[in-house]
Formats: sequence, structure tokens, C-alpha cells
Amino acid sequence: MPKTLRTVVICVIAEILNFIVTAIFYHGLKIPLFFDTIFTVAVVFYCGLLPALCVSIGYNLINSFLWICNKGVFDPFIFTYTVCGILIVFSTWLFARRKNDFKISAVITALYLVLIALLSSLCAIISSGTIDYFHYIYYDVPDMMNPIKSFTKSFVQHRFSLLASCILAQIPISFADRLIATFAGYGVYRLCEHHIKRKTI
Repeated sequence: MPKTLRTVVICVIAEILNFIVTAIFYHGLKIPLFFDTIFTVAVVFYCGLLPALCVSIGYNLINSFLWICNKGVFDPFIFTYTVCGILIVFSTWLFARRKNDFKISAVITALYLVLIALLSSLCAIISSGTIDYFHYIYYDVPDMMNPIKSFTKSFVQHRFSLLASCILAQIPISFADRLIATFAGYGVYRLCEHHIKRKTI
């Protein structure tokens, strides 16, 4: 299979699997984590920056349209969360492009993955929190992430500013999501890499 076609197929499969995982854990099991970037992370490691950006942007745009269709309410801010996905891809790629370093030892691999989780969660926390801030001020619609909304209200009740509350509310959920998604995505990448090597031997 030509490299370009293979990359497109991988991206489409990753996109579908992201939706399936989200449907199972968030919508089905009601776990307050999306896990919608596990296969995006895998694509960052396996295919590189541009394919992963396509998967991330595609997921967020499709998911935004589906959310609007299901709720029957147009939310002009929902598309801006695409920025969060883009920042997650970039922050992951900064480390993932040095894939040989991940093979030095298991400890080094774990440290790199923790660094990716920390950086990508920082990006997600600040960008999502800022978007939520403007969301609260200018547009009152049903919230996609009610657990975060509950945290935000709690911080506001403790007399934090709305901006600080929106950002702080992202920390527990965003960090947990990024940590799990980063390790899981890398695991998927290694499984795929191992499977491809076995087929070519």
C-alpha cells in the first residue's frame, strides 16, 4: 500500500476509534473523561504531526456538529475547543518526534510520557478554561462537560474569579485524561509498530 494511502487509512481508523472509545467511557459508562485523544496520540507517534493534526481537527469538528445536532442548540463557542486538540497534538509531538529516546529504557519512556501528559494537560487546562470563561459570559447553553461545570461553580462559590474558577476546574479532569490518554496512545503505537515489524519479517 502506498505510504500516503496507508496514512489516510490509519487516520480514518484512529478517528473512528476515538469516537468509539468516547462513546463507551463517557456516554456509556458515564466516566467524566473523554479519552478522545488516545488514538490521536498514537498517530502522533506513528505518522507524525500533520496526520495527527488532521485527526484532532477532524474529531473536534465532527463532534461539535454532532453535539449541536443532538442538542438542537447552536453553540458558536463549541468549535473553538478545536484549539485544545491542536495544542495537545503539538505538545505531544515536541517529545514524540524523538522516538529513539523512548527506547533507551522503560524508565526514560515513562518519564517522557509523564512530561507529555504534564505539558499537554497544561495546554488543555489553560485553553479550555479560557474558552469556558468566555462561554459562561456570552453564551448560556447546555454544557458538554457537567463535571467541570460543577467544579467551576464550586470555585466561584469560594470567591475565586470566574476566569480562575474556569481554569482551576479543568485541572483534575484534564490532567487525569491526558495522563491516561498519553500512556494508552503510546501503548497503541508500540503494539502497531510491533505488529507491522512481525508482518514484514
